[in-house]
Amino acid sequence: MQKKGTIPDFVLCIGDDRSDEDMFEVIMSAVASASLSPVAEVFACTVGQKPSKAKYYLEDTTEILRMLQGLASASEHSAKQVSISPQRVIIDRE
Repeated sequence: MQKKGTIPDFVLCIGDDRSDEDMFEVIMSAVASASLSPVAEVFACTVGQKPSKAKYYLEDTTEILRMLQGLASASEHSAKQVSISPQRVIIDRE
């Protein structure tokens, strides 16, 4: 994303098994190395309470859906309050 001139200011990573630990490590390294915006909000979440490099955890898929619905609701409410257009979602699969 940086190569394209866009730096995310919000990152949410959710994973449920060992293979996701690499993702958590990379995203936390990006935070430490200032590869993200200095005001970036970064949330690395594992599913289920267990040892992990993720800072947060969610109990199950029901809790994940509830959290995503809450984010969507808060985003819609915030957009209405400040009269801004909907934010564009950028998915970088490089």
